[in-house]
Amino acid sequence: MPDVCLLVQEDVLENNFNVLRMFARIYGTSAAPAKLAKCIAEAEENYENLSKALDPELSVNYRRRCEEATKEGGKLSGHPLGSWTIPPLIADEDHYRSTFQSSP
Repeated sequence: MPDVCLLVQEDVLENNFNVLRMFARIYGTSAAPAKLAKCIAEAEENYENLSKALDPELSVNYRRRCEEATKEGGKLSGHPLGSWTIPPLIADEDHYRSTFQSSP
């Protein structure tokens, strides 16, 4: 499984969109991780509430499939549906790009 920090670094170098970088632009680099964690927690809570409203058999089958997909994605331990890791942000992306991008 790729290192999440390397993925963020790659996104910065290639100026790709990612949600954490979007939150950093909106809320600033110091507040963005907490805001994103709150957003994820609220979405997970909503997901749990919706899951409870499903037919019990359908809910069990769906959760089992999610767990299988998580394992297929490389997650073998911890929470059966995976977990979130919010990497450190690169505060000055322009400087980071100018330092690490190779010249054409």
